[in-house]
Amino acid sequence: MEQNKDSSDNGGTNLGLDPNRLSMIDAHGSRFRIIPAEVRGLWKKRRDLVYAFLIILFLVLPWTRINGEQTILLDIPQRKFALFGITFWAHDAPMIFLILAMFVFGLTLITSLWGRIWCGWACPQTVFIDFIYRRIERWVEGDYIQRRKLDKEDLSVRKAFKLGVKWTLFFLVSSLIAHSFAAYFVGSDLLTQWVYSGDIQAHQTTFLIVLFITAILLFDFGWFREQFCIIMCPYGRFQSVLMDQRSLAVLYDEKRGEPRKGLEKPGQARGDCVSCNRCVQVCPTGIDIRKGLQMECIACTACIDACDDIMTKVKKPTGLIKYSTVSGKENKIYKGRQLLYFAVNIFLFVMLLFLVSSRKSIDIAVLRAQEAPYQIIDTANGKKILNHFKLHSKNQHTKDLQLSIDFPAELGLEIRIQSNPFTVKAGESQTTHFFVLFDPKTLDSSGNKKISIRIKTTSALQNEADQSQEISLIGPNQTGDAL
Repeated sequence: MEQNKDSSDNGGTNLGLDPNRLSMIDAHGSRFRIIPAEVRGLWKKRRDLVYAFLIILFLVLPWTRINGEQTILLDIPQRKFALFGITFWAHDAPMIFLILAMFVFGLTLITSLWGRIWCGWACPQTVFIDFIYRRIERWVEGDYIQRRKLDKEDLSVRKAFKLGVKWTLFFLVSSLIAHSFAAYFVGSDLLTQWVYSGDIQAHQTTFLIVLFITAILLFDFGWFREQFCIIMCPYGRFQSVLMDQRSLAVLYDEKRGEPRKGLEKPGQARGDCVSCNRCVQVCPTGIDIRKGLQMECIACTACIDACDDIMTKVKKPTGLIKYSTVSGKENKIYKGRQLLYFAVNIFLFVMLLFLVSSRKSIDIAVLRAQEAPYQIIDTANGKKILNHFKLHSKNQHTKDLQLSIDFPAELGLEIRIQSNPFTVKAGESQTTHFFVLFDPKTLDSSGNKKISIRIKTTSALQNEADQSQEISLIGPNQTGDAL
């Protein structure tokens, strides 16, 4: 009972409980609603700048264009993926795999060097909750003391009004985030048209998906919060594998701080920690950083600012809680597995760069049709030979392209094709059949004649070089036998 009283007195912060139990759970398995205290300081200012930049970047990117395409577009139904001016299609799976692998190994390298900097500085869960949702709470319900008091109150008209305003604002923000998120997958222009058309029935699937995302964000950012980091997110559980004693982490200087106030023995010099528990009060996951590196720590640095503020007030040096390594040694990228992670990332980047730079906007292949190798045709000018070919063209550009086939004029070939030039739509593959009618004298004694045809791009790509393809005209040899 005393433990529950302690937790209640600290606004839901799980102080003094079993260290083997999750920070948000009491002895009976019930959840503490963690309402962290506000904190000010150097690290808070830095994080706010990073959060503001990331949120603006998230909202702006769908509305910007590079090379005529949305900066980031993940159009899964059309199998089209645009990333910073480079467009990938479904058949570019190896390049898409390289991008995903770079993200995974990049995050692995960052974690091995700087610990959970992703969680505290760039994870959407942290960024949106800390920079937007908690600001709304402070604006509607007051500071952390007022919010803790309101949380304990019985339901009243005043409390219901504040909760209603807060959750209405949560819903509006969640809806904005959901629409911005959807713009990455359906395209900002198309999404805007759908929103302004007001025709929900015509775009019912997209509407339901956006509504579902809004509900998920509202639940997660508004209520679930630290439970996602502690219970669901696998990243915290990977840190023991990815980090080592030289990885940077938010740590408490135990040698300097212990024994803290209230734990010293008679005649023993007391450490610098004054047992104010301010580091626990400001922690968004409710942990005590003085217990060492923990899975629930998201390295948000709130405890650093809180402790530095207290140390300044009691006229002691700051840095009792700080970014440091368990070993106390500097982490270097050219040592151990960090070097391996870095080398893998460089290799993946070079491979991606090579594949992108060597990729042609038009991929061409000319094959002979699967039928008789040739036909002898009676014409007004005598017997002629007919060969049937198929031109497979794959347009990897973002615009429709017009192609034309040029044949050697000096051979007097007759070309039968439905359309020349012909159009290949963006991101699509097309098979174009063409027939070559020629005089038997064109062939050599073996009944064969190699010729070179040119496939020209007649629109959209001014710098795309023409491609040459070699084909073989065949017919009967001098003895009259087919090859």
